[in-house]
Amino acid sequence: MVIKKKKSIREQVYDYLKDEIVNGRIKEGSRIVEEEFAEKLNISRTPLREALRMLELEGLVEAREKGGVTVPKTTKKDVEEVVKIRIALETVIFEELFQKVTEDNIKELEENIAKADAIVYDEARCLEVFRYFSEFNKILYAISDLPRVIHLINNLNLYLKKFRKISAENNERRLSAHADHMKIVELIKNGKKHEAIEINKKHLLEAKDFLIKQVES
Repeated sequence: MVIKKKKSIREQVYDYLKDEIVNGRIKEGSRIVEEEFAEKLNISRTPLREALRMLELEGLVEAREKGGVTVPKTTKKDVEEVVKIRIALETVIFEELFQKVTEDNIKELEENIAKADAIVYDEARCLEVFRYFSEFNKILYAISDLPRVIHLINNLNLYLKKFRKISAENNERRLSAHADHMKIVELIKNGKKHEAIEINKKHLLEAKDFLIKQVES
């Protein structure tokens, strides 16, 4: 980790640990040993403890009864709760975007779909496809212009980000998600809000079922 002057050490340690956890480089069930990480990052334990407290508030680490912290394992209940909340929040997004969407927005969505469509069958480029999927969601969120809702969704997605690579590499899941995105754009173009909300709900419920299988495997 390179220490930068524009952020406090605590904030930089927080950013570093958060990235390591959500990308699965610090594994679920792992114990974060203060002495080990302080030495690794060449910092004192104080900013490390402060960063860990911030992560604990977000649910990304848990304090142990006998001291220290661990990275909790994702459970079926976690997945179900996250997806249930995301369905509710994205319904708010869709309600708003149908009032604000423009021809330029639709063109941007169609360009995203075209880029994904060109490579969606190429398994070697699955992670690139997934980046287009993430961009698709960002475009939808931006149209809604609801920054607080978007912030909540982005925080929720952190809990499941570690499964992103597995989801992208699954051929059936990747193609199904792409088909859903194409349907959503067509429904937005035709002003069919309720149908678009239902397709998005189906999309998220299918993602939930897939993720639960990964958690329980």
